[in-house]
Amino acid sequence: MKEPRALSYAPDRGGWMLGLSSRPLVVATALALLLVGGGLLAYAAADDPKPVAPADTLDSASDQAALSRQIISYYFHTTKRCVSCRKIEAYGREAIEAGFPEQLRRGEIVWLPVNIDEKDNEHFVEDYQLFTKSIILVERNDTTQVRWKNLSRVWELLNDKSRFVQYVQEETRAYMESPN
Repeated sequence: MKEPRALSYAPDRGGWMLGLSSRPLVVATALALLLVGGGLLAYAAADDPKPVAPADTLDSASDQAALSRQIISYYFHTTKRCVSCRKIEAYGREAIEAGFPEQLRRGEIVWLPVNIDEKDNEHFVEDYQLFTKSIILVERNDTTQVRWKNLSRVWELLNDKSRFVQYVQEETRAYMESPN
């Protein structure tokens, strides 16, 4: 029976070696890097969510008329996000989708994650006085922004999902019902 090759450090041969030949170690390392790199690419590609409530779901004249007044629930984030930042997005999306399914379908409300690190989105930092990841409600009539509100308690409620979801839903409902 052959003894398994041992992994040993050989500084004169460029580092760690597997037995007498480094080829298996090099191949294994390259394969591991490819797998990790592919996983990261798949993760990054999945990290570009699309807005909820596409326009092609509008199926009546009243649905189309509702678009003259629309509430956009923005989630503003940067490219690099921590676990808490991703939680804000997930809880915020859940709050809007669970609390307003018909309004989403009709396009009266839109959930829209926006990366403010992208060149075309940098203006939002100044527009909404952003200093951290935030959920901002914006009312638009046709193409004109009427008003906006920062849901400032999202960080405070982050460790209590049910209170977070309830807060976002209550604030959104009140925002929709309040006059300009």
